[in-house]
Amino acid sequence: MAIYKQNIPQAHFVLSGVGLDDLNKRIKEIENDFRVKEIDITFKEERLIYNSIKSSDDAYKFVKEVIYEGLEIQEHFVVLYLNQGNKVIGYYKHSKGTINSTQVDVELIVAVGIKILAKAVILSHNHPSGTAEPSKPDQDITKKLKEAFKYFDIAILDHIIATKNSYYSFVDHGDASLSGSKDSTSSAIENKLRQEIFDQLKKVTKVNSPNIWEKIQSADGYRAMEEQIIKQVISHQIVPAAIIPQLESQLEEYD
Repeated sequence: MAIYKQNIPQAHFVLSGVGLDDLNKRIKEIENDFRVKEIDITFKEERLIYNSIKSSDDAYKFVKEVIYEGLEIQEHFVVLYLNQGNKVIGYYKHSKGTINSTQVDVELIVAVGIKILAKAVILSHNHPSGTAEPSKPDQDITKKLKEAFKYFDIAILDHIIATKNSYYSFVDHGDASLSGSKDSTSSAIENKLRQEIFDQLKKVTKVNSPNIWEKIQSADGYRAMEEQIIKQVISHQIVPAAIIPQLESQLEEYD
């Protein structure tokens, strides 16, 4: 009857003073150095009230609904991801900061867009102060994100700054940080025209043009009136001084 025999290997090294727990911990540390982490995106089951974005007003309503309770408390940066048909396929509450600032991670925002195969995005954040005007940092981060997304053929449709009662759309205002820089000649002409409009609107009083006067008492109202005058200047080829009385007459007809 044969007896089973096994070859017993001789030890090549001896661990002295090292416990197995310490060894396993070290092995895990080494593994982590070579592990590539996958970004995990979880879709929460939430009802999307405005799931098709067709204008800046739609985007504002969507963002306002998402932030809601924190709108006047602290800044939130939210990104809307859309497909080719402008349907919202997801939104990302990227960061929540202080009353006047929040952190924005360009790489992470772009990575999420690539992961869910977005074709377009709408950036958004809120100003708890109630002033919708963009700051220089707002414009700078918009430029950075636009540059980052373009390498993946993902378009930034707009950047919405939301407040409780109003919003600022980078697209509606032709903000250069999103629309791209203009040549110096066209910028000089535009600046000259805007200065001329400003000078003419300063002459408007509550007595001679009550409807226009009322509209230009707020920053948003002034911008809207300025853009309306610019469109009239371009289409009719007449100076702002002649357009303002015409606009006042049109506003009177609507009253």
